[in-house]
Amino acid sequence: MPSTAALPALIEAAAARFGARPALCAAETTWSYAALERASRRAALALRALGLAPGARVGVWMRKSPAAVAALLAALRADCVYVPLDPAAPPARIAALAADSGMAALFTEPERPSLAASATAAPHRLPPPVPGGSDPGVLPPARRGGEELAYILYTSGSTGIPKGVMLSHAHAVNFIAWAATTVGLLPRDRVASHAPFHFDLSIFDLWASLSRGAAVCLLDAVTARFPQAVAEWVVAQGVTVWYSVPSALVQLLPAREAIAARARLRAVIFAGEVFPAPALRAWRAALPRTVFHNWYGPTETNVCTAVRLDPALPPAATPEPLPLGGACAGFDLAVGDEPGAPVASGVSGPLWASGIGVMLGYWGDPSRTAAVTRWADGRRWYNTGDWVSRTAQGEFLYQGRRDDLVKCRGYRVSLREVAAALEACAGVQQAAVLPLWDPAEPARAIALAAFVSAVPGLSVAALRQSVGERLPRYMVPERIEVRASLPLTTTGKVDRQRLQAEIAAASALPLAT
Repeated sequence: MPSTAALPALIEAAAARFGARPALCAAETTWSYAALERASRRAALALRALGLAPGARVGVWMRKSPAAVAALLAALRADCVYVPLDPAAPPARIAALAADSGMAALFTEPERPSLAASATAAPHRLPPPVPGGSDPGVLPPARRGGEELAYILYTSGSTGIPKGVMLSHAHAVNFIAWAATTVGLLPRDRVASHAPFHFDLSIFDLWASLSRGAAVCLLDAVTARFPQAVAEWVVAQGVTVWYSVPSALVQLLPAREAIAARARLRAVIFAGEVFPAPALRAWRAALPRTVFHNWYGPTETNVCTAVRLDPALPPAATPEPLPLGGACAGFDLAVGDEPGAPVASGVSGPLWASGIGVMLGYWGDPSRTAAVTRWADGRRWYNTGDWVSRTAQGEFLYQGRRDDLVKCRGYRVSLREVAAALEACAGVQQAAVLPLWDPAEPARAIALAAFVSAVPGLSVAALRQSVGERLPRYMVPERIEVRASLPLTTTGKVDRQRLQAEIAAASALPLAT
């Protein structure tokens, strides 16, 4: 990968080739590649007119729309760093992130409140880019690329302080090239943009798709709340490639037959969580000719392992647990306490990643960066925090996060194993299992609580009996609550912190974070 690799150059080249083709499709409007080119160039010129220094941080606090995509691209074309912000987040949080990143400019809708990035300064406020109008003029080519910072993605930290994950142009270009080739993206594809732009799944949705001349179909936040509406949207938009967290596909399970009968899906990609095995088998049975891809990686790497499920493999034969696959292009991976040291197959340990795909670090937090990185064999390694093992064939198997292992009633219990047993019970769609800590001995759990989403009518008594046939008694949760659905974060994952807060309020006992 050339050291001068730059993300905006890929999109500009695609715009030159596919100018008249649809680039961004929303509920009420469609932008061509030419329109995206004009809008992003005009907005980039507006940024340059502010006299911002190269690498200045530019926020985008907008609802999902073609204009928001143009704003992200404009920041890159103006030699700046884009910072996508959750459009549903309260102003106080946005102001805190603006201050933390030292934000110099902010693209946002007129109706949103003004922000102060510090006690003395606020970011320059810019309106959403527009596609029409006269030619905006010549934009000097972007000069930043390679290992220089391209964007910052803020994720929730375990300490309650958001982490600003810094990712380079080279990281993005490497991922885009691998992902587009792996899925076989073509100009005729229509790719669903399900993830919000502040979530790392959006890097594939937007930049991999736009680099290959495909159309990006933007799923708005309102439609995304209603599974039946999403199913109708997938059909109406002619979506051929879908990428989301498994929770989104679990919610869509009741509509899978309707999607199968009318949709054009040729590839379904999932990442970010463990996919409940029964739900995955149900989807594969409904879409027998669709290729399913399991991608794994934290925001700090985006995707570092992947496995393709051959459609010829019967749904009932879907491996359980599903392997994470092998390393993606741009990564070296290792298992164990010492990165780079050989580990025998079957031995569990933390997964370390090295290579062009690893983050630059956490914005403004060198101590947090140092806590998860280590130098070995002349290379910088990042500890993902996930435990895996490696098969004799070289594939990685997910064992869970280290904090998923708790001691309960004197036994070592895997919360993921309990959740998997619940998900194997008839009628269950998804499960989350959480510990209740002993206030006198915080390292010891005194009970387990489980939340499950299930079909209507499933009783707790029947579920307890069923899971009791799969697990030893000490692993059966004392508290099981059946719901129509589990709460989700703004990025679509199961909101474990919200569930923990509910249990804490009900029990007055502290929970794991």
